[in-house]
Amino acid sequence: MSSEMSRQVRQIVTAVVVIAALLMIVAVPLIVDGTLNPIIQGQLDRIAKFKAQGTPEGNAQAAVIQVVPWSIGFLFPLWAVLSLIAGFALLVIAPEFYRGAKWTRGVALAMLSIPSIGGAFMLIPWLNFVGTGGGFPPALWIMAIGLVPYFTVIFAEKSDWLTKAASALVFLMLGVTAAENFANGHASFRIYIGHPKRPLFAEGIPVLWLSFITLWITCFMLIVAIFQIGNRKMTGWYLAMVAGLATAVASGATHYYRSATNDYLYGALFGLSIVVLLVIPAVKKRLFEPNQ
Repeated sequence: MSSEMSRQVRQIVTAVVVIAALLMIVAVPLIVDGTLNPIIQGQLDRIAKFKAQGTPEGNAQAAVIQVVPWSIGFLFPLWAVLSLIAGFALLVIAPEFYRGAKWTRGVALAMLSIPSIGGAFMLIPWLNFVGTGGGFPPALWIMAIGLVPYFTVIFAEKSDWLTKAASALVFLMLGVTAAENFANGHASFRIYIGHPKRPLFAEGIPVLWLSFITLWITCFMLIVAIFQIGNRKMTGWYLAMVAGLATAVASGATHYYRSATNDYLYGALFGLSIVVLLVIPAVKKRLFEPNQ
C-alpha cells in the first residue's frame, strides 16, 4: 500500500471513485441529453426576439448568438463523451488505485476534473437561456459527480493539513481556470464567427482569435497539468506555469478590448493566481515533496 493513504481510507476512496466512474458513464450523458433541447430552444427564442426588434442593434445581437445552438449542440455532447471515457479510465485503474500505485493519483484527479470542468461550462448557458424557471440546474449535478471524489482524493492523502490545504487550493485553481478558459473561449468563438462584419475583422474582433484559441488550448494543458502535478512530476509545474501565463495574457488582452463584462478579467486573474501559487516555495515543496 502507498504511504499516502491508509488501507481503510483507500478502500473508502476507491469506492467513491468507482461510484463516480459509474455515474460519469451512465448519468452524465443522460443529464446532458436532457439539457440540450431546453437550452437550444431558449437560444432560438432569444434570436427570434432580437430579430423581431428590427433594429441594427437587435440584428447584431442575433448574429453573435446565431452559431450558439450549433456550437452547444456539439460541445455539450463532447464533454459528455469525455466524461464517459474518463469514467471507463477510472474503472480500469481502480484495482491499481486500491493497491496504492502512486501513478494512479494523477490519473484519477485528471479524469475526475473532466465532469467538473464540463459541468461548469454547461452551467452558464442553462442560467442564461433557461433560468430559474427550469428548476435546479442539471449541470450542478455533473459538477458534483466530479468534484466530490476529486477533493476526496486530495484530502484523503496521509499528510498534514497545510499540505492538504496547499494541494486543495492549487488543484482548485487549476480546475476553475480550465473551466473559465473553456467558457470564455466559447464566448470569444461565437462572436468571432458570428460578428455581422465577418469575414472582415471589425475593430476589437482580431483579439478574439488570440482569445478562443489560446483559452481552449490552455484548458486542456491545465487538465494535463492536473495529471502531472497529481503524480508529483515537475513537468506539471512547468506546464501549469505556461498555461497560467498564457491565460493571463490572452484573457487580459481580451478584457482590454472587450470589457462589456468582467469574465475575461476574472480569467486573467485566475491565470495569474496559478502562477503566484506555484512560485511560492512552501506551496511548491508541499506539492512535490509532501513528506519531507
